[in-house]
Amino acid sequence: MRTADRVDYAELNEQEKSQILTLQQSILESMLQDNSPLQIINNLCRLEEQLLPNSVSSVMLYDSARKKLDVLAAPSIPPEARKQFSDLQPGPGSGSCGNVIYQQTPIFVSNTLADSRWLDLRHLAQAFNLMACWSMPIRGEGGRIVGTFALSSFEARAPSTFHRKLLEIGASIVGIVLDRREQIESRRLYSHIFDSSGESIVITDRSQVILSVNPTFTRMFGYPAEEVIGRPPGFLKSGRHGASYYQKMWTELHQNGYWQDEIWNRRMDGTIHPYLLGISLVRDADGAIVHYVGIYSDIGRYKQAQAQIEYLAYHDSLTQLPNRLLVRDRAELAILTARDNATNLALLMIDIDHFKNINDSLGHRTGDQLILEISHRLQRCLRDTDTLSRHGGDEFLIVLPLMPDNDPITQLLDNIMDSMAAPFQLGDSEITASLSIGVAVYPNDGQDFDTLLKAADIAMYRAKDSGRNAWRFYTEQMNDDAQNRITLCNGLRQALSHQQFHLHYQPQINLTDGMIVGAEALLRWQHPVLGNIPPNRFIPVAEDNGIIIQIGEWVLNEACRQLVQWQHAGLPRFRMAVNLSAIQFTRSDLVASVKRALEQSGLDAELLELELTESILMHNSEQILATVKQLKALGVQLSIDDFGTGYSSLSYLKRFNVDKLKIDQSFVYDMVNNTSDTAIVRAIIQMAKGLNLTTIAEGVEHAEQLSLLLDEQCDEAQGYHIARPLPPDEFLAWCKRQPCCGT
Repeated sequence: MRTADRVDYAELNEQEKSQILTLQQSILESMLQDNSPLQIINNLCRLEEQLLPNSVSSVMLYDSARKKLDVLAAPSIPPEARKQFSDLQPGPGSGSCGNVIYQQTPIFVSNTLADSRWLDLRHLAQAFNLMACWSMPIRGEGGRIVGTFALSSFEARAPSTFHRKLLEIGASIVGIVLDRREQIESRRLYSHIFDSSGESIVITDRSQVILSVNPTFTRMFGYPAEEVIGRPPGFLKSGRHGASYYQKMWTELHQNGYWQDEIWNRRMDGTIHPYLLGISLVRDADGAIVHYVGIYSDIGRYKQAQAQIEYLAYHDSLTQLPNRLLVRDRAELAILTARDNATNLALLMIDIDHFKNINDSLGHRTGDQLILEISHRLQRCLRDTDTLSRHGGDEFLIVLPLMPDNDPITQLLDNIMDSMAAPFQLGDSEITASLSIGVAVYPNDGQDFDTLLKAADIAMYRAKDSGRNAWRFYTEQMNDDAQNRITLCNGLRQALSHQQFHLHYQPQINLTDGMIVGAEALLRWQHPVLGNIPPNRFIPVAEDNGIIIQIGEWVLNEACRQLVQWQHAGLPRFRMAVNLSAIQFTRSDLVASVKRALEQSGLDAELLELELTESILMHNSEQILATVKQLKALGVQLSIDDFGTGYSSLSYLKRFNVDKLKIDQSFVYDMVNNTSDTAIVRAIIQMAKGLNLTTIAEGVEHAEQLSLLLDEQCDEAQGYHIARPLPPDEFLAWCKRQPCCGT
């Protein structure tokens, strides 16, 4: 520890000196009792907490490779708090411990709620009532900082001289314990390598007399250590190698310091086996030979490894299921058998629904566990003659040979769906998963593997399009749909550059006075050959291939430009609502795009309303939350589109600070005749009013709906009864016919 970190004992009173002495004696006793390093550190933390009432103590270690701090010991801090303080990246606002690493100096924060050094962790300080935090660097070999020792108080206060001494002693003791642990672990590692090595190790002196052998030597050759120590290793000779072999071995060994070759040796039971033997020379500081170290490898193990390599070439490393290569071989053989026996064969393509969300939210390790558990459930549904393969990523392939008709295939599909009903317990997480399955049948859907695979893949995507958690058999119509999808995909790439997109605008009115309060920008695509293509056909394709990002940015810029143009034409101020895709949140710099559209058009930010789907917010990731906060900081309005059709949750409404709820037209459509729909609409409106949110109903098609919505105190509405989506010129004319526009 550097002098600047130290506190002079002379600055302490007698009682404090006595307490320090007692602390040091207690820790010394703990070390002499041969407690583990973690036990010693935990004892130190508890002892220091006794000397500073109303506080907790903690030790964090710095991982220089990850550039993160992790909690090593904090015996009085709840596990959930330790977890939240772990994986801490040092920086200006990373708290006392993070700043110790960041600034390379002790940090004493007397008020965590006011000190800027706790800016990023202030929510944790409030959650766990940590009002003050003093942290001292733990130094390792060479004086480098390897971690922090901290005392955190439940009251705001600055450390006294005594407290600083406690921190100094705590950090010093932890440093000693960690150094001691490293030394012990190094010795243990060397011993472990020798004792647990899978190779046979023999150490001799300079006269080639055996000094030591490891346990693998005994297992490999059958000789107990006590029978070979003190003997030269010549008793292992098999007699297969002549004198010239050994002469060459010793010559190369002394010339190069190392020799390796295949050798036949005799085991204790008299059997002769081939080994790969490597011998190294060990010299002292003067260059004299002091030891020979021989390492034997059983060549049989290498043959096993080769067999394993061949196995992995045809099997998936995670599930141990056949991979693409092996399932192709088995499927092609099964097709030949089906042809010879005039029977059917089914190929099932299986995809895990929303698997990317699981990977993104819970991590790839949990995703791998889920794939493994699903493979087990699938395997239990199959016959011995069936083949289950992991086709890659989150896809499986099943080959069902010798199928007389489709009935047993259908029964198997139902069994697979039933097997997925129970949730998966993966560590601390309980996950519900579903599958989308496509089925192709030989010979009707194809007479070779590649054709059947393509058909099954098309059928699987049809299952996904139908809402997922479903299975579908391949039909020719599916193939036509796939071809149409390819046509749309290719056309989308040219639509922007060829100016085939345009926007229509649907008015939104205030239900109280009938004044226009907004317009929703709706994308239209006029294809030169296919004509007008509805959004529900091309938007999913655009999202799948990622071009929705460029399209979305064009829509944003065009809508903002158009509203400013209308304002210059004399229309009153109203909002422009623009729909956003989830892809724009996860794969683009959305905030920069919005900011750029506002700046280039000159539109006031408060007049831009971004419509989000519930699925975007349900990801609940920090990236989504940060993006929403940045959008709100720009001054734009946020609304939830199709509210009530997804996983409507008060928690995300509160967390994401939205401004408006858009009641889905499916509830509005039949609310005149269906009391359940009316009740849902009423509940949404009442909830929104309680949260101080605006409500707007979409899909209003007749006066009775409008009257009911007004009775329920809905704020705004849009729909065909008010106006259809209109091209810009027609929208302008419509607005000028309204009394609110002064005409």
